[in-house]
Amino acid sequence: MTATGAQLRIGFASIYAWRPHVEHLHYLATLARQAGHECRFLTCDADLAHCYTRELRDLRADWQECLMCRVGGLRSYASEGVSSIGALHEPLLDVPAGASEWAMSSAATLGRFESLADFQSDAFKAQLDRLTPAIATTYRAARNWIARNRLDAVFVFNGRIDATRAVFEAARDADIRVISVERSWFGNGLQLLPDENCLGMGAIDAFVAQWQDKPLTETQARTAASYIARRFAGNNQTEWRAYNADAQQNDWPVQLGSTRRVLLLPGSLNELWGHPDWQSNWPEPTAGYDAVMAHLGLTGADVLLRCHPNWGEKIGKMDGRLAEAYYTQWAQARGITVIPSTDRTSTMGLMAQADAVLLASGTAGLEAGALGKQIIATAPTFYRCADMQTDASSPQALQQLSLLVAQDSAAQQSKALHLRRQTLRFCYTIAHRVAQFTAQVRAQSGARYDYLEGADPQRLSELVQSGQLQPDDAHCADDTAGEDRVIALVQSGDWAALAKPASTSAPSAMPTRHLVRRRWMFRPIDAIRNAMPVGDR
Repeated sequence: MTATGAQLRIGFASIYAWRPHVEHLHYLATLARQAGHECRFLTCDADLAHCYTRELRDLRADWQECLMCRVGGLRSYASEGVSSIGALHEPLLDVPAGASEWAMSSAATLGRFESLADFQSDAFKAQLDRLTPAIATTYRAARNWIARNRLDAVFVFNGRIDATRAVFEAARDADIRVISVERSWFGNGLQLLPDENCLGMGAIDAFVAQWQDKPLTETQARTAASYIARRFAGNNQTEWRAYNADAQQNDWPVQLGSTRRVLLLPGSLNELWGHPDWQSNWPEPTAGYDAVMAHLGLTGADVLLRCHPNWGEKIGKMDGRLAEAYYTQWAQARGITVIPSTDRTSTMGLMAQADAVLLASGTAGLEAGALGKQIIATAPTFYRCADMQTDASSPQALQQLSLLVAQDSAAQQSKALHLRRQTLRFCYTIAHRVAQFTAQVRAQSGARYDYLEGADPQRLSELVQSGQLQPDDAHCADDTAGEDRVIALVQSGDWAALAKPASTSAPSAMPTRHLVRRRWMFRPIDAIRNAMPVGDR
């Protein structure tokens, strides 16, 4: 890697023109230039026979999708140093053996496949076959782009889906730093993962483990609580998706013979499928749930399955019928009551009535932890290093599993307090330590951002040179006093009050905006796009 302080040649690649990711890359390129580095860009000018965008949607003809992608892509921000995939096909480099596997994650997500049978189906294979040629084309182009421009590092959007994965792997094979760029979980700041694609958990696990025993200041705790509270209040508009927004409070459907209330919240496997950091030790999700029920002696009457509201929505042209059918059929065979994905019943309301929440890799642990509910996880989660969950991810871990509700009242109260504390610390770590430039990159909605002055460009240089993520906020409290006050508010469940920002700056103290704008002839695009659904709707 180039010596500290030296000028670097940094590449920025965004194959797709989805909001807000191209804008994010342009912002990072601006910081790189401020730090004295040269910037080069890689885009697609309708160069791929098939791609994720065209497979995702069927609203327009392919040529129209490509035109919209080109108009909204990197060229709408950068006029110089932009290369296209189609102009970089020579020399014709060898593609690594097994590169077709790089398209598996895309194929899984596009078809919203869920079960082992789904992944062995002709439909999955056909989807994979359509995407594989784009992998080879993009990989060769990216290797040539890196070589011709003598790049020292590459920032690539996502790094998981088909062509973006090919760019990611090309940079790794060229033995240069590659950093994946994604939206942060709660919107503010950017997720920048060095040498990992957007699903990588190495840096995240390390941060969560490092900070899980560090007290939060009262302001930090209030900030974390506000993110969680917005989920309960139904106004978490800066997250990519908000679910169950029009929910209604319903009682737990009590069944004859039930002695426990375990809420089962299965997530969607397809986006995580195949990534080693998310690999479950159970052969498929339902095998883990069966094992937990058997170990705890639960009957079907003790469990309630709440199908994910996501399954009732279309993502592109596909809905979640495969996942819903898979879990519903499994549940009905065991006498488990099922609440369909389209039902308006409040998932948070059911959590509040549950003895425990059973899930695989879902983010619902955030709400469950805030409620002080036991979280039983049968697969890796974002919070696996946060001391929040009860591990049931393998037959060995299962041997230590017991229900918290079976303990005495004092033990239950102590554990609930601990869960709330750890949930706040985890949330703050994800939102303000893992996420970078959170004070400057400010989400107004899922796709619209403000960029404020004040970011230190040298932090970008240090990330490229060291490959080590540094916490955006490295402060913590000396004791738990402030944290305790916020936990008391969380326990009271006044979500409307907690959802308000932790603090506000006076208008005179607000920093000026950093101009992140398209080239003048492309600026009408944003006025049009702001009236349209975001990328995967």
